[in-house]
Amino acid sequence: MIILKKWYKLDNVGTFYAFTSNAKIPKVFRYSALLKDYVDENILQEALDNTIRIFPNFNVNLKKGFYWYYLDEANKKNRVTKENLPICFKIYNNSDDFLYRVSYFNKKINLEVSHILSDGRGSVEFFKYLITNYISIKYNIKINYKTDNSELEKAEDSFTKYYKKTKTSKGTRKSTYLYKGRKLRNQTRYMECHLSLKEVLELSHKYKTTLTSLLVSILIYSFKDELKVAEYNKYIKIDLPVDLRTYFKSSTVLNFFGLTTISYKFNNNDKLEDIIKSVSKQFKENINKEKLSERANLMVSFEKNWFCRLAPLFLKNITLNIADKITENKSTTCLSNIGIIKLDKRIEEYVKSMSVITSTNGFQFTICSFKDDLCIGISSRFINNDIIKNFCRYFSNNDMKVSIDVSEVSK
Repeated sequence: MIILKKWYKLDNVGTFYAFTSNAKIPKVFRYSALLKDYVDENILQEALDNTIRIFPNFNVNLKKGFYWYYLDEANKKNRVTKENLPICFKIYNNSDDFLYRVSYFNKKINLEVSHILSDGRGSVEFFKYLITNYISIKYNIKINYKTDNSELEKAEDSFTKYYKKTKTSKGTRKSTYLYKGRKLRNQTRYMECHLSLKEVLELSHKYKTTLTSLLVSILIYSFKDELKVAEYNKYIKIDLPVDLRTYFKSSTVLNFFGLTTISYKFNNNDKLEDIIKSVSKQFKENINKEKLSERANLMVSFEKNWFCRLAPLFLKNITLNIADKITENKSTTCLSNIGIIKLDKRIEEYVKSMSVITSTNGFQFTICSFKDDLCIGISSRFINNDIIKNFCRYFSNNDMKVSIDVSEVSK
């Protein structure tokens, strides 16, 4: 009997990342949950098996066609492993590899996901289900986890569904400040900065702005003392991924986000209040359905271009890898806010904290909150991290309790 395997079309962003899958530093997200008790490997494997039944589109391998990459149903199941690799280590090596891994160490469970497969918001749904499954099995808790969305809805390419051919407005070109410090040799330093969510929200209310806007402003402010006089004519540009599920009806766990850029050029006497005012204004102007649609439609139109449709895979590989190098120099850094991670109250009782972090070729900030813990995951390829120190010190200088965990690296 012939068994036909399922295959899945890559979404627009996943397609781009598939072409850069062999890059030196491929894009990988890592979610971690620190539990109150030591992890049981057998129970975690059972929880993963249950989770894959709900999210079958994660159980895939990346395959090459003549024109495009695509996802093919795997003929084996993914195995849980005891953590033995560096954080955000490369996931994809060949067409038999999964695009995610689940590992554990002592009291921590980790999920690492290639950006080919999903974005931050989509992956967190998989992770929440995995943690909920694990704890409910271990402690015999009956949980009715909501899985109302069909397999088809979870695997939907929402970029294509909501694509509309539109004219894109030409923005003004601004000279970008790029940090050019010495880099670590084939390593990344990972940090977690933990703060009280309540205290940071109170600070954002004091400045009459949102939490994300406040954090972006503090990040920009952290560059002030590090700029040379000749660099004051350049713009600090912060890329900000925005979840499009907020603006469009979508239950996909694939990639579905828009990108906006917040920019700021310093004067000698700038204060944080000045930056917050400018950033808040840009948030209001740029983070809306119309503007985000324009950027998303631009990405999809590139995929629909006649050259892209007809060019063979090897030619697309060359073109998109060049495009990747060009885009790398268009922003100073990136800040991504995954948002609040909520679990059933009975499950939360067994979880101490949650964190999310991502691989980078420069330095990057990824934020999530769980209960009153606001975790800022910071990844950096640089030896000198004065900008990151300035960012973290801002909170301690304002009498906030700051806890920082740093991974060990050799220079």
